[in-house]
Amino acid sequence: MATLNTTTELEAVNTMLQTIGESAVTDLSDPAYEVSAAVTILKEVAREICMDSFVFNTEEDRVLTADGSGNYLATTPQDYVQVRNQSSGEDYVIRSGKVYSMKEKTDTFTVGDTITITGVYLLDFLDLPEAAKRYCLIRAARIFADRLVGSKDIRAFSERDEFEAKAKLADYEFGVDKINMLGDSSTVAYSLVRRS
Repeated sequence: MATLNTTTELEAVNTMLQTIGESAVTDLSDPAYEVSAAVTILKEVAREICMDSFVFNTEEDRVLTADGSGNYLATTPQDYVQVRNQSSGEDYVIRSGKVYSMKEKTDTFTVGDTITITGVYLLDFLDLPEAAKRYCLIRAARIFADRLVGSKDIRAFSERDEFEAKAKLADYEFGVDKINMLGDSSTVAYSLVRRS
């Protein structure tokens, strides 16, 4: 009896190909245009999903130290898409691989200074949890079918699947993050604080 494993990139691409009635392939380096397009769209959608902060692509309490040029870059992953200073709440952007302060309009800070950040970063398809892979795969399949075939029937079917997969991803996120209405809502927490 075969065991189930997490979704591979090849399986995802084959599902995308089957969505438009194409045959499965055994290798992602297959020269067919459809295979190349499917791989590209799958990566595009994985990037799009990781633009949002999920528990699986968000890292808190990362300490960055300004290097000899006053830049926070040596320890900053090139794949961060969002960076926030945890102490000040200031959002930064990444420009040319360096942390850039929108408030101060600079990427140069005091040499040796440290900041503690929360960073949101990109993950490859294979590094996503299965719930995110499923959503990524179904969304990519719908986009793939739209671009290559443009069938309204395929779109309607895959939109329902996409909606269900997004709901499963939300269930995964809430289950892993253990979000609590009383503790995680600033509005509710403020109401619960005793006033003297």
